[in-house]
Amino acid sequence: MKAKFIIKNPQYLIVFSFLISICLGILLYGTIQLEKKLEDKMLQISISDVISISKNSSQSIYNLLKQSNNYVEDIKNNEIIHRHIEKNLSLLLTKNIKYAYLLYRDKKGVFRFLADGAKDNDKAFINQKFDIDSPQWLEIFETKEPILIKQPLLHQLSITYLIPITKENNVEMILAIDFSVEKVEDINQIIKIIKYTIMSIILVILLFIIAFIIQTMKYVTAKKSAFVDKLTNVYNRNYLQEYKDFINLSDYLLIALDIDHFKKINDTYGHDVGDKILKQVANTIHLSIRINEDIIIRYGGEEFLILLKTKRNNHLSALNVLERIFTNIQEKKYKISSDEFINITVSIGVNLTPGKSRTFQDAFKLADIALYNAKNKGRNKIEIYSSEQNNNFYMTINDIKDAIEENRVLCYYQKIVNNENQETLHYEALLRIITRAGDIITPDKILPVIKGTFISRNITKCVLNICYEQLKKNQNIHLNVNLNPQDIVNDSILTILKNYANESNIANRFGLEIVESEDIINYDAAKRNLLMLKNLGYKLYIDDFGSGYSNFIYLTEIKTDFIKIDGNIIKKILDDKISYLVVKNIVNFAKESNIKVIAEYVSNEEIFNKIKELNIDYSQGYYFHKPQENFE
Repeated sequence: MKAKFIIKNPQYLIVFSFLISICLGILLYGTIQLEKKLEDKMLQISISDVISISKNSSQSIYNLLKQSNNYVEDIKNNEIIHRHIEKNLSLLLTKNIKYAYLLYRDKKGVFRFLADGAKDNDKAFINQKFDIDSPQWLEIFETKEPILIKQPLLHQLSITYLIPITKENNVEMILAIDFSVEKVEDINQIIKIIKYTIMSIILVILLFIIAFIIQTMKYVTAKKSAFVDKLTNVYNRNYLQEYKDFINLSDYLLIALDIDHFKKINDTYGHDVGDKILKQVANTIHLSIRINEDIIIRYGGEEFLILLKTKRNNHLSALNVLERIFTNIQEKKYKISSDEFINITVSIGVNLTPGKSRTFQDAFKLADIALYNAKNKGRNKIEIYSSEQNNNFYMTINDIKDAIEENRVLCYYQKIVNNENQETLHYEALLRIITRAGDIITPDKILPVIKGTFISRNITKCVLNICYEQLKKNQNIHLNVNLNPQDIVNDSILTILKNYANESNIANRFGLEIVESEDIINYDAAKRNLLMLKNLGYKLYIDDFGSGYSNFIYLTEIKTDFIKIDGNIIKKILDDKISYLVVKNIVNFAKESNIKVIAEYVSNEEIFNKIKELNIDYSQGYYFHKPQENFE
């Protein structure tokens, strides 16, 4: 019974393993302390005779110098005293006592020999420098007490015993005795037994860990079987029930996906075919997501819940995955028999910020509301809801989607003129949307709403198509269109531009205005794509240059044709010296690099005169022309 409990709850095995590890650590610590105590005891017994002899020797030196006023100088200058001390020291040498010598410290703090008990061929001479190998040597001048310095080796202890020789409470000399003590074999045997015991325990723990891993794998396999839907091979509601409290919703977009008219499929072809469709849809979703990042759950009959990994405040990557899922499901032919296929569509509801909800269920309800709206609007749609948005904002994003679907997206056009003769160089296409009530909506009320969503890409496609039709209709005009950095790396938009370039007299009249940003500067793929588009014949413009990420080097890297200086700088050029200097430097660089310069927001004659003074090539603004629906 207990074994079954532990098997079903492997966390208890982890606790048990942790406790064993603590016990092993305590045992190791105890072994180290025992070895230290035994060593200290052995040392105490072994060195007691050496200490006694050393003290006698130091006393002999005291007796020899008791009439002396200066110990060090008398030993240096009196050969009889020096020889007598060295003879005394030589008598100390035995099999274990290797060296006995007398030292002093000079005025610079350097230790030097006074006498050495070693044999003649190994004897140090007077004043020979002695290098200490431990800061403990210096302690003796503070404590004025004997010091024992230990240096453990493999089979023995090397010991230096220092005895201070003082005069008037000052350490004048140090008697040093170097000796070694063999480690007792019995102690080594005890330590070996303890070590073998510890190794045995480690082996037992390793076997336990192996058994634990095997058991955990069995447990995980059983859990996985319970958490995976047997039909579609994606997670089921049991998984959600078990782990929903451990999912950080702030790291995901929450998607509710429902197969459109699935009941009709079951009623028409039977439940076996319905099961085949479910498996194929689940497989399509699985092939469209990012492995190890996104999560698919079969929430109910034909409904799937998808968690798409996202970055904080940047949903673009996750929304790209969502669009891929939506497109792949639409484009796939679903097999219902050996020679028969059908098309499937899905409705999708999106909660952009599930982390704002108190519970997983609350977050799912918001995605479900968006899914309900998608079904109400005719199905085969993606509806977006965000707890961060109010209802007006939510309606606005859907109004934009509806405007795209109902062809209520259009362009207004504004001239760009030559500053020398005021002739029109070309026009910039400016996005507009017409509401159902007939109001004209400008980009400042559109782009912030759809920023970071795939709707932004769809708007770009609409504008490209409008401009393409205008270029075909008006063979003499040149048009510019705005692209954002994400457009430059989007395959579908690049394909559209490549197709346009295959037609004569299109790309050479088509200008691509890219908003200056850090993405363009640092994104190698964007640079490569811009160079590719330039080679196809498109003119490249950097829009809003100077607005925040100005990097003159990358202008030469992508071989841009035009710079459009940010209108917010141009507006202040008359009154703000910094703005004037920024514009002047940009113009100087552009001239050196053979890049044409356009000033935006030229709204009056005074600004126009100032930019002419700076030798700017072209102007755009209300002073020359307000955006309008037709060309003049």
